[in-house]
Amino acid sequence: MKKTIFEITKMDCPSEENLIRMKLDGISSIANLEFDILNRKLTVFHCGEIHQIEKSVIELNLGGKKISTEQTDQTEFKENSNQKKLLWSVLAINFTFFIIEITIGIISKSMGLVADSLDMLADSFVYGISLFAVGGTLIKKKRNPKQN
Repeated sequence: MKKTIFEITKMDCPSEENLIRMKLDGISSIANLEFDILNRKLTVFHCGEIHQIEKSVIELNLGGKKISTEQTDQTEFKENSNQKKLLWSVLAINFTFFIIEITIGIISKSMGLVADSLDMLADSFVYGISLFAVGGTLIKKKRNPKQN
């Protein structure tokens, strides 16, 4: 496993982080990405050569340049569970409001509340699918460590 550090001078908010994640998502040799937005650094843990990763970072035109590459024994990475926790929280809130609104809507015979509760249910489904997608990606990466 190798660890390569990039300095990305124009990375100053989560939008650039997401842009970089999307650009590097298809590269199977990447095991993990660690972002340090305050210091504008990206650490890439990968197997094999860095050329494709470096090319992709440079193509983003965010002022990316490779600082160093070194061997590392690190193979365990803390899962980025912030997105997962946020999705679970929003899912719980939406589903709770669905239950409350559908109950009060039926009791008070208000079609407006019933309709809004169904909108909350639809949002809950979207968050559930998002959780499935986030979790599925992590599971897939864990099952196929040689491809990453």
